[in-house]
Amino acid sequence: MYRDNSNTNVNPGKAPQTLYRGLYVRIARKLGVDASYVSRVARGDRRSSEVESALRRALDEIDQQLGRGSSVADGERSRPASTAKRLKILVNQNRDRIRKEWLTHSQSDPSLNRVKITPKKRTAPILPLIEETMKVMKLEVKDMAGVSMKAAEQHGRLRQSQGFTPMGLVEEYNLVRRCVFALAQEHFRQMDTQLLIQDLTQFGEALDLQTQRALQDYLAAN
Repeated sequence: MYRDNSNTNVNPGKAPQTLYRGLYVRIARKLGVDASYVSRVARGDRRSSEVESALRRALDEIDQQLGRGSSVADGERSRPASTAKRLKILVNQNRDRIRKEWLTHSQSDPSLNRVKITPKKRTAPILPLIEETMKVMKLEVKDMAGVSMKAAEQHGRLRQSQGFTPMGLVEEYNLVRRCVFALAQEHFRQMDTQLLIQDLTQFGEALDLQTQRALQDYLAAN
């Protein structure tokens, strides 16, 4: 369902969202465990020095691919829990910035900008979508599927009525992902490493489900 394209990747191959996505699954395969176990360790529900070490190594590899170098070398691997920011706090503090950046990306995308609507109408569904993502991402993946996602469903119906294509609808979720991941990358040093991995992974999972719901309601509205 989810795709990355040239419109949402300024530096192909090094986009943070593509590096973090599937991280738990990759680690689980290397260690021969279930991805849900890796997720529980990252959440702090279980303890495993082997999984924790694998998470730290994976993050350092991502740092290097993003050109940031090793965070261990900087002595900032573990920030006190009282000072480390969580993704939800960071997003809430930058709501207006995310909305403006999302609008800029949307207006510069030919496939989205072909639909002539006002900036207010273009951005109207975005913050409610992100607020919904933040609520849903707190759940286990198995529980996410049964949750009501009214913002995503309304988004799908709205974009269908406004003349957006199905792929244009999906691209709007790509842009949300791009804006949030870029924000997290910028504030990386202020955040707890393992919490950030957990938050970004769960954010992506919730956003993928929202994309599916939006498409379902888009197609049902035809």
